[in-house]
Amino acid sequence: MATRGRPPNKGENISFEVKLPKFHYEYLVWLATNSRLGASESDIASGILVRALHDLFSSGYHDKKNPTI
Repeated sequence: MATRGRPPNKGENISFEVKLPKFHYEYLVWLATNSRLGASESDIASGILVRALHDLFSSGYHDKKNPTI
């Protein structure tokens, strides 16, 4: 059976602030209300960011000479 939520972080958590366009924030609100991705906008945004960074790291993005997304 699949588990819900983010896997536990390895190491210490660091807090920082991100500014988003209103549309993106409203979408996070919609996701928090209508999905099981997280209980709050912050939880969902954190999960999305952690997954995106993990994917970049796993793909070796940081080893590319001139990386582009």
